[in-house]
Amino acid sequence: MARKPQVHPAQPWRFPPVDEWALPNGLPVSQVNLPGQRVVTMTLLFDVPLTAEPRQIEGVAALAMQACDEGTLPHPGAGLIDALEGCGAVTQDAGAGMDGSTITIEAPASRLEQALPLLAEMVAEPAYDEADVGRLVESRLLAIATGLVSPPVRASKALRAGLMPNHRLGRLFAGDSDTVAAITRDDVAAWHDRVAHPARARLVLAGELPENVTSLVDGAFGSWNPDRLALPEAESWPAPATGRVVVVDHPDAAQVSLRIGTITPGRRSPDWPALQVANAAVGAMFGSRLNRVLREERGLTYGAGSGLTSMRQAAFFTMQAECRQDVAAEATALALRLLDLDASPVTEDEARDAIAYITGATPLHLATADAIAAQTTSFALCGVPPTWFDEYTAAVRQVTPEGATDAFTRHIQPANLVVALCGPAATLVPDLARHGISTVVHTA
Repeated sequence: MARKPQVHPAQPWRFPPVDEWALPNGLPVSQVNLPGQRVVTMTLLFDVPLTAEPRQIEGVAALAMQACDEGTLPHPGAGLIDALEGCGAVTQDAGAGMDGSTITIEAPASRLEQALPLLAEMVAEPAYDEADVGRLVESRLLAIATGLVSPPVRASKALRAGLMPNHRLGRLFAGDSDTVAAITRDDVAAWHDRVAHPARARLVLAGELPENVTSLVDGAFGSWNPDRLALPEAESWPAPATGRVVVVDHPDAAQVSLRIGTITPGRRSPDWPALQVANAAVGAMFGSRLNRVLREERGLTYGAGSGLTSMRQAAFFTMQAECRQDVAAEATALALRLLDLDASPVTEDEARDAIAYITGATPLHLATADAIAAQTTSFALCGVPPTWFDEYTAAVRQVTPEGATDAFTRHIQPANLVVALCGPAATLVPDLARHGISTVVHTA
């Protein structure tokens, strides 16, 4: 082309309106009407944190949700699969996070009347056949065993354990080998009985919704009225651990997995927009500091980045990279320097690019019904209103370089960073020492 096309600034984008209401039995409903989105996403969440799981059977919450689509009392076994297929519905996801458990199905908008009662059965009347639960337990144990030979998985696990020792947050959300192996069919059913109550749940619908959606929801979920409400108590949120460096010994690792992280405030904090701008400048964009310096300029990693993952009470900041063994210590030392914004604050150009990235990429990330449903579900789990998103993006546009730097340096301090590396300890430990980094070798 003789002349490059003109690039126009991104237009402000607003989150679609979320209508909130509740059934007489206490079930809250969040519905987002998206004309033209002919596949409707339906998510049912239980607002029960993982800290409520019994310690000896951690992972039971995830298994209880995953087993919901294995059969229900009205449609046992393959009968549920046949019923779902009969209306074009499919289970998209089921599991548990720190703040709650979810199951998501999708169906054509024209078959919503048939699909909604099946979702209601799955969460209110799961069959929990012993053979199905046993198969899911075996599958989870295999996944855990696979993770034990994966440096990225082991490094991430060590980071969580270092950040929140002796707390549920520091352990695998879906349980470890000892706790999962101990879970029985009766444990899964008992957990469901404790948490499956409409007042502790929320139904999220996103897609092209019919005018009679309220009556369809009432017909599917209105009779869900269990006569018990034994809600578990959540464990208190402890202070995060102080900084430390952990090397997970993996002698046969072909490369070293590096993770650096800390605990920060979450979405409900007024610092969240500034933290996101600083994080984008530091590691969330391809052209951010971490990737530019570690990968492009120095060739020390195959790629490096960072992210903020919010929960209700706090958030994880995590930096990650995969490195060659011979340069892993150098990459670690340099990454720690790049995360020190006291020494090198966010610049005007970095802040401008970060704001453009956050506000410009948002419409692309939220262009489908399933993405809108996932974000609406996240609002509920993080304890923010549906109007939060527009307020957040407006606040992002007002963040200054000084504000981004200030938020980052107050909440992501070098003294509080936990560093985890998975690779051959025999070479990693002395290499790190030459860079002035002392370590604790950890083999689990």
